[in-house]
Amino acid sequence: MKRALILVSCLLLAACGDKPSGPAERGGKAAGEVLGGEISDAMIPLDEVSSQAPLAPRQGPSAEDLDAEQPEVTPAEGVEGEGEAASAEVAAPPTAATPEE
Repeated sequence: MKRALILVSCLLLAACGDKPSGPAERGGKAAGEVLGGEISDAMIPLDEVSSQAPLAPRQGPSAEDLDAEQPEVTPAEGVEGEGEAASAEVAAPPTAATPEE
């Protein structure tokens, strides 16, 4: 069995050569006729072609439905306006202290 495998391998290796097998590899000439022509915008069916696909339908709930699901929250007494100032302080970046010399 080994001898048959070695013999087949040698035959396959011998079949590989450096000779080109067809006219395309030898740089043969192209056959056929090249026809002149041009394309213009009149040939493009602009009424039938769109550059953007139509939008997909919405699959989630509408904003009105989401707003209706939210509970109504009333602020506690004495807290009006303070929430905005506190959030502004948190949102402001810290300032670096300059060393005094």
